[in-house]
Amino acid sequence: MIKINNNHLERFAQEHYEALKNKIDIPNDELKEIILAKPDKLLEVANKYKHYNSKFENKYDNFTKKKQEYNAYDLASKLQVNVCPYCNINPTYTVITENNTQITRPEFDHFYDKATYPVLSLSFYNLIPSCHICNSTIKGTKKFSYKTHMNPYSDNFDSVAKFYLNIKDSTFYYKIDGFDISLKTEDERAENNIQSFKLNELYQNHKDIVLELIQKQSMYNDSYIDELLKEYEGTLFKNKEDLQRLISGGYVSDEEIGKRPLSKLIKDITNELGII
Repeated sequence: MIKINNNHLERFAQEHYEALKNKIDIPNDELKEIILAKPDKLLEVANKYKHYNSKFENKYDNFTKKKQEYNAYDLASKLQVNVCPYCNINPTYTVITENNTQITRPEFDHFYDKATYPVLSLSFYNLIPSCHICNSTIKGTKKFSYKTHMNPYSDNFDSVAKFYLNIKDSTFYYKIDGFDISLKTEDERAENNIQSFKLNELYQNHKDIVLELIQKQSMYNDSYIDELLKEYEGTLFKNKEDLQRLISGGYVSDEEIGKRPLSKLIKDITNELGII
């Protein structure tokens, strides 16, 4: 759902390759092409080097279990993906204590499944940091490809899909049964993501957030917002966007919605309601 925004992805991909280049017995130039293949080139590379599949089978599982060979915590820590990019619901923090005790990290989904494409099992842009629900419970062994689904490293789902509010009756401002929410798109790949990760079904559990936004729309009228800006801009918050985040409870800029769970929902409904 959310594009992974990190200015250092290419450097991290290169470091990922450097950590692996002496651990897989194939020529370095070919391994480099496999490891660094961009999302739209993954299938092409998989077909080109399918004769190496046997050399990659079980490698990912072995590396992630053996810290001296490959440390998935290190990659997760560098990426700093704190909310699952597939659902924008569940946190995916990487937590390592000061004495280097590893507590938690996101799972790494294989965008192209490793059973069908072993040669891509360690390709940087094929490893999507994600939550357990999206990776293991919902996606599982489903077949994804760049032609059918959006890859969070390269595709901006947020720009082509939007949450909508549908008022059902007059109880909408105090009861969640008074309205519906839906996530819609006209983009075929984005629609496949919505269906594959059951996003409309999952988000029905968060209508309480939308109800609070509806109530806040009534509380924070234009004159009250102007008063808050006049009184506190430059002290409690930097600008109007900061005030909007304070009121809504989520990040509302396109670049920051991956920082906090449910920010995509909050941003879209906040915009529809005209809060700020």
